[in-house]
Amino acid sequence: MNIMFRSLIWLIEFTILVGLAGGLVDLTRTMGKEAIKAHKTGIVSLKQLNESLVGK
Repeated sequence: MNIMFRSLIWLIEFTILVGLAGGLVDLTRTMGKEAIKAHKTGIVSLKQLNESLVGK
């Protein structure tokens, strides 16, 4: 019974970690796309870039 409980806890922790890693990958890709857009349009102020990333 104890082994089943530990396995279940490990599975939940693993699932959470995979979800967080996936979220970080998505955020990294979004930041890369925004940086490419900023580079293509020319010189952009850091304030504008930060606002576009944050979504304000």
